[in-house]
Amino acid sequence: MKNKKLIFLTVVVTFMGFIIFTTILPTHSKEGKIDELPNEEKIDEIPIVSSNGNYINYDNFDELEQNSELIIIAQATENFEDREHINKFHETPEDKYQPKFLIEGITKTEVNIKEILKQPEDEHYNEGEIISVIEPISIFEDVDKVKKIKTVSNYKEIGTDDYILFLKKNSYGEYGVINMNNGRFNLSNNDEFSTIKARTASEERELHEDSLLHQQIKETIFKKYSAKIIEIQNQ
Repeated sequence: MKNKKLIFLTVVVTFMGFIIFTTILPTHSKEGKIDELPNEEKIDEIPIVSSNGNYINYDNFDELEQNSELIIIAQATENFEDREHINKFHETPEDKYQPKFLIEGITKTEVNIKEILKQPEDEHYNEGEIISVIEPISIFEDVDKVKKIKTVSNYKEIGTDDYILFLKKNSYGEYGVINMNNGRFNLSNNDEFSTIKARTASEERELHEDSLLHQQIKETIFKKYSAKIIEIQNQ
């Protein structure tokens, strides 16, 4: 297990724990449902603003499984743009003279549980139950009224395919994905990160390394849970 240490582009923020939503949820200056988004065919055209945080990185399946409280196969109930987006903005007494800027944003993603692979002894979830999962990505509107996607460490939102999710509760009792992109695995798409664009050569190397690690962990997942995965895919 190792710590990744990176710096925000606009403001230096150190995220302790396993990522912002597991330790600090925004105060409820929330936007909720976003109005007047481009249609689904144009959602990929929304500009992406990616910042970087410090989080615990699990670089193998055993560590990931051990540190997860809840592991499920699930499917998001809504498209990304239709979910609840919660954004926290910097606020000062001078806000009426200068624009606010986004500090952090999350999305509450409702998922339908299809299979439970691990759960806490003091909780009981059922197949077909819908729960909320916190993701470190959101849609927000900047000072020029331009809608953008804010993400952390190039995290990509859970899509509407079937996913295996590795989850842990934050201090507010809400489940969030741990290990960033390497804590959520699409069971259908093996090339879902090809659209992530690196800004620098070092970031491109890191994306490549993360992609290789993602595939390695995913191969182990498919070996361990092959029967459950095949059952879900055949439904």
